[in-house]
Amino acid sequence: MRETGAPPPELLPLVLFLALAVLFAVFGLYLLRRPERAAALFADRDARRAFRPKDARAVGAVFVIGGAALALIGIVRLAFILALG
Repeated sequence: MRETGAPPPELLPLVLFLALAVLFAVFGLYLLRRPERAAALFADRDARRAFRPKDARAVGAVFVIGGAALALIGIVRLAFILALG
């Protein structure tokens, strides 16, 4: 049992999860907005072929979609915890 007025114990991990999801989405937006710089960030001299801006945009889209989906899941879960808590 928890005390009345105390936050639920799963609140802190959920807030950290939301922060990480938002950071993923922000990183994806960076990759989408600056694909040339992002390609340079991921460049590897020993790679068989260069990391192109097109590749950076694809990775950015995955990060934006994934981060937004994870954030949405976290927000829904947070709403349920706060409503039931």
